[in-house]
Amino acid sequence: MKYNLMIGIAFLICLFIFIPTVHADNGTLYKVDTETTELMDAPAQDTVLLSELKKDYKVTIFEESNGWGKTFYNGEQAWVALHHLSAVDEIQTEPENEQSDTEDNQAETAAAAAETNTETAEPAENGQLYRIQAPAVNVRNAPDKNAAVVTQMNHGEKVTIFEELYGWGKTYYHDEEVWITLYLLDKDDESNGNSDTSEENEKTESLETVEETENEASEATSEPKDGESEKENGETKEVQAEQSTENPLAGRQFVIDPGHGGKDPGAVGSEAHEKTLALTTAKKLGEQLRHQGASVTFTREDDTYLSLGERVNISNSANPDAFISLHYNASEDQAAHGVETFYKNESESQMLAEYVQTSLMSHVHLDNRGAKQADFQVLRENQQTAILIELGFISNSEEQQTIQTDNYQNHAAEGIIAGLEDYFS
Repeated sequence: MKYNLMIGIAFLICLFIFIPTVHADNGTLYKVDTETTELMDAPAQDTVLLSELKKDYKVTIFEESNGWGKTFYNGEQAWVALHHLSAVDEIQTEPENEQSDTEDNQAETAAAAAETNTETAEPAENGQLYRIQAPAVNVRNAPDKNAAVVTQMNHGEKVTIFEELYGWGKTYYHDEEVWITLYLLDKDDESNGNSDTSEENEKTESLETVEETENEASEATSEPKDGESEKENGETKEVQAEQSTENPLAGRQFVIDPGHGGKDPGAVGSEAHEKTLALTTAKKLGEQLRHQGASVTFTREDDTYLSLGERVNISNSANPDAFISLHYNASEDQAAHGVETFYKNESESQMLAEYVQTSLMSHVHLDNRGAKQADFQVLRENQQTAILIELGFISNSEEQQTIQTDNYQNHAAEGIIAGLEDYFS
């Protein structure tokens, strides 16, 4: 009996040693219990931080190992501490709100895209018409970033979405069900469920109207002549002659936040790391602001790691006129390109983002991805007027060649300065 007991114990020990992980074929849905939890590149705390997930965000875990759960981030495996999560018993059928590529919400998009659960949301009876926003979008046979690519759709094409699931939209191709990521699409608000794709002259909020929008914004932000009046938020104000001669940035205070740093490289390209490009651009911007008579505080001035919370604390302590976070983008779609500016859900931040985005487009020759609201932690928890700028795609080999040059970064800094001048005038 004693011998058999020892054999049994030895077997259990071997089982524990040689089978340390638990695999879930379709994944298990969890939600984040803590205020934030870190997404790492390996199942250990001292590895590279990829991003953060916020409280109540849902994430699918495909494998468990030593207290860590494996999911996916930008198409690569990522790990999160399981003690910060709890299993979700009933999967909600409402799709999650979508956000663009960037810092904390970049992880959210990637995790949502990793979903393979086949529970579906309420179908739209007649479908909702969308237009492709990105240069090219993969159409897959399942709502999963790793699913087989059936075909591709190009910028400007229309597609009718009949069902939404965790950031994916269901449509049909040759009578077969296929899926496409919704954050790469724009709703066609005038479609009213009509799936006719021939109405190319419809007014939409797609990238086709960007040039027209830029021209209108340029006219709206141009300086009126002496004695004239201009509209601001629906109210008319008299423009004084001295406005055109004063330096609107003199005496202003800014916090500049170069994204990532230290153990967190950010987006990694074949020739550049986001953390390095963000820092060099931030220094150029800071130097130009100081030449304008402004005071500048950097969240980091070297290759140092800072958490998102630490960056916010620096800004809130400094109490600047504006917080500007600088980043360079990356996407699974290597054709993705362009510049975009994000703002928190607050009117002054939105106005600043729109001025800066419009000005950037007249200084750099990259695609205009627009100004957009986003729930990034460095914006959401910031008490100041705050924006986050994505200055181009490292994942696009052609764009990477451009954005890592001093010439591009100097022009980008000049564009941001001009946008700040417009905003503070």
